[in-house]
Amino acid sequence: MNPKALLALVLIFLAPCLTLEARAMSILDFGRMNNDDEATYVTLLVEGSANLLKAHGQPDQAQRLILFFKVPGKDGGVYHFGDHLKEANAVNNRNAINPNNRAPVYRVEDAMASTLKDAGFNIPVTDLLAIGKDFRPSGLPRTHPAGF
Repeated sequence: MNPKALLALVLIFLAPCLTLEARAMSILDFGRMNNDDEATYVTLLVEGSANLLKAHGQPDQAQRLILFFKVPGKDGGVYHFGDHLKEANAVNNRNAINPNNRAPVYRVEDAMASTLKDAGFNIPVTDLLAIGKDFRPSGLPRTHPAGF
């Protein structure tokens, strides 16, 4: 067999193993998780973001971020994250109707990045993807996905 053809064949078979891109959490998958797993994933993203801020010499910002998500009600991060999640899901649903649509599908990490950005924290989606890349739900999924 030709060495170039052999190399191409090997790369085709190994390509899935070589991808470095982190897997994003779809809004639908997030909605299927039970409440404990949802809370665990959001906590993972928030604490991971705070750790990134600390690592970049911004411990005050990290503390402010944690406090933002501890505030109950409409002023808190969880409420704002829920709003961004609903907005992203609505855009995804609207875009899915159009057969010519080429817009990106928004994920949970996009909603979190928007929430953080609106609150004054600059955490890129790529960092959030890296934070959540190894997350696996531990509980049983909901029988009916949560409505966002």
